[in-house]
Amino acid sequence: MAELRRVLPLRTAVTTSAGLASAAVNFFAAVEVAQYAGGRSAWLALLVAGILITLSAANFSELSGLYPSAAAIRVWMRRGAGDRVSMVGSLVYMTTVVLVVAADAFVLGHVFTAIWPAVPGLVWIALLLTIVTWANLRGVKVAGFIQDGNGLFLLGSLMVISVIGLTHVAPGHFAGMFHLGGGFLQSVALGVFIFVGFEWVTPLAEEFTDARMIPRGMFMALGLVAVAFGLFTLAQQTLLPQAGVAGSLVPQLLVGQAALGRLGFWWMVVASLTTAMTTFNGGFVAASRFVYAAARERVLPPILARLNDRLVPQYALIGLFLTSLLLAGVVYLTGRYVWLINTGAAVESFMYVMAGFLVINLRRREPSRSRPFRVPGGVILPALSMLVFFALGVGSLTAASDLPGPVPWSLVFLVVLSAAAVLYVYRVVPRLKAQPRVAPSASRPSEAP
Repeated sequence: MAELRRVLPLRTAVTTSAGLASAAVNFFAAVEVAQYAGGRSAWLALLVAGILITLSAANFSELSGLYPSAAAIRVWMRRGAGDRVSMVGSLVYMTTVVLVVAADAFVLGHVFTAIWPAVPGLVWIALLLTIVTWANLRGVKVAGFIQDGNGLFLLGSLMVISVIGLTHVAPGHFAGMFHLGGGFLQSVALGVFIFVGFEWVTPLAEEFTDARMIPRGMFMALGLVAVAFGLFTLAQQTLLPQAGVAGSLVPQLLVGQAALGRLGFWWMVVASLTTAMTTFNGGFVAASRFVYAAARERVLPPILARLNDRLVPQYALIGLFLTSLLLAGVVYLTGRYVWLINTGAAVESFMYVMAGFLVINLRRREPSRSRPFRVPGGVILPALSMLVFFALGVGSLTAASDLPGPVPWSLVFLVVLSAAAVLYVYRVVPRLKAQPRVAPSASRPSEAP
C-alpha cells in the first residue's frame, strides 16, 4: 500500500513551524501590541509571550514524540479523551488553517492592491493559492523547498530591515524600552497570538526522516519568530509615528521605507509575498496530511486519502484549495476579517489547553510508554499552560469584532461549528466507517501499536 515519504530535513521542521506562525496579519498584530504596551516595551511583551507559548510547545513536543502521526492531535485525543471527542475536536481544529489562510489572504490582497491598484486583490489571492496548490501537488520535497526558501527569507528580511532601521534612531529614542505601561498584560496576551500555528508542523511526522526533528524545529522556530517580530515591533515603534501607523494594514511597507527608502519598501513587498507562500504553503502541506490521516480511518470521505503518483494527498489538497479560496473571497469582498482572527485564536488556545490536559492524562494512562521528550516539572507546567490558554481563549471569543452589534460573533460561530461537527460525527461518520475498504492508497495505521 502507498505511504507518505520520509524525506524532510530539520530545516523544514523549523521553516514550517515558523512559517505558519508568520502570517501577514502578524504585522498588524505587532502594531496593536505596541499600542497596548506603550513606550518602547512591545518587544518585551513579545518576549514574555514567547516564553508562555513555549509551555504549549513543550506539551506538543511530548505528545508528538509519544505518537508521531499524520493524524497528530486526532490520535492524541483519542488515546487521552475518547474517540468521539477526538473526532469533534479534530474537525473543529482543521478549520483553523482555513480561517488563518482566509484572514491572511485579506491582508495580502490589500498589500498588492496598494502596489498595483489596477489588479484586484482577489486576483492575487487566487493566483497565490493556485501556485501553492500546484507546488504541493508536485511532491512534499518541492513544498518543503518552497517553505525553506520563503521562510528563511522572510525572517531574515525582518531582522535585517529592522536592524538597519534601528541604526537610524538616536539613542534617546530607546528610552522606555523597559517601561511597563498599564496595558502591558493586554499586549502580552495579544502577543501570544503572533506565535499561534507553530504546532501545525506535527501532522508531518510521517514525512520527516526522524520524527524527533519536530520538537527541535518547533523550539527553534519560536526563537526565530520572537527575534524577528520583536525587532520589527521595536523598529516600527521607534521609526514611525504611532498615530500614523495605527490601523494600517501594511505597516511592514512603512517600516521598510523608513529604514531603506524605496529599496526597503520594495524589499518588504517581496517579504510580504513570502508570508503568503509560507502561510499558504505550510498550511496546505500540514492540513492536507491531517485530512489524509482522518480520511484513511474513515472520519472523512475515503477519496481524501488517495495519493497521487508523487505520494501527495491530491484530493485533500484540492478540497483545501477550494474551501480556502471561497472563504478568502467572502472575507475580501465583505472586508470582515477580525472575527476570523478571533475565532482562530480561540480554537488554537483551547487546543493548547487540550494539549496540556492530554500530557497529564496520558502520563496517568500510559506511564510506561516511551517519551523521547518529556515536559519537565511534573504536572506543573502542563497545568499552568492550561490556565493561561483557557483565559486567552475566553478573551478571544469575547473580544470586539468587526461584525455589527454587541453580539460575540466569534463565540456564536464556534458554537455553530462545534454543533455541526457533533452532528457530522454522529450522523455521517458511522456511514463512512460502514463502507468497504477499497481505496488502494490507504496508508499504514495512524498510531503506533
